[in-house]
Amino acid sequence: MLLEAIGIYGVISYSVAQRTHEIGIRVASGATHGGQMRLILGRGLVLTSVGLTNGLAGAVASILAGVAATACYVPARRATKVDPIVALRYE
Repeated sequence: MLLEAIGIYGVISYSVAQRTHEIGIRVASGATHGGQMRLILGRGLVLTSVGLTNGLAGAVASILAGVAATACYVPARRATKVDPIVALRYE
């Protein structure tokens, strides 16, 4: 989790650093400090929300894939242990 926190900090910090020129232009044109903070935090939180949504969707898909694999494996294992003569008599 610490590694994830460092990674998120690095990506967002890099993103803000890349926009330094844009921020300077906004300040020169009269943008307030609060407006700048809202802009930067808003965009950072949007990126975070997208990442969390994709991560959670990936986690749910992984869990469902595991459940589906188990649901396939258990009956398949049971079916391979059935005696062929018993299976033919059953039909």
